[in-house]
Amino acid sequence: MLLPAANVSARQIAVSGLRAQRTRLNLIANNIANAETTRTPEGGAFRRQVALMRGNEMKPGYNPEKLGVRVSQVVRDTSPFRTIYDPSHPDANADGYVQYPNVDIAVEMANMVSAQRAYEANIAVLATGSRMGDAAMDLLVR
Repeated sequence: MLLPAANVSARQIAVSGLRAQRTRLNLIANNIANAETTRTPEGGAFRRQVALMRGNEMKPGYNPEKLGVRVSQVVRDTSPFRTIYDPSHPDANADGYVQYPNVDIAVEMANMVSAQRAYEANIAVLATGSRMGDAAMDLLVR
């Protein structure tokens, strides 16, 4: 059975949203896991990572196959590190200060809830589309 193009596009858009939010959740988890990492292979403290999302604009003649959202880039947050005085720390500078990652757990938790809600909304779109397809099939069978 062929599905209407609008339904296929809605499903593809929801799936693209699921993928983007999964990436976002993975980055948030990585940020939280490294919230105290003062030394990285690149040198210095861990820098928070953020996903930049991009959607496609609907214009005349748009291709429905290209609709949705995607992670266009993962960037490092350039906000300043947290600096704490701890002269006994192995990564302390000559003045006794240690640079800790620019990760704020409260911000990460808020972002995690936001990403989780967006993920759930995309799942709801998929479930609704499935129910609509089932209802249409029931009407055809009668």
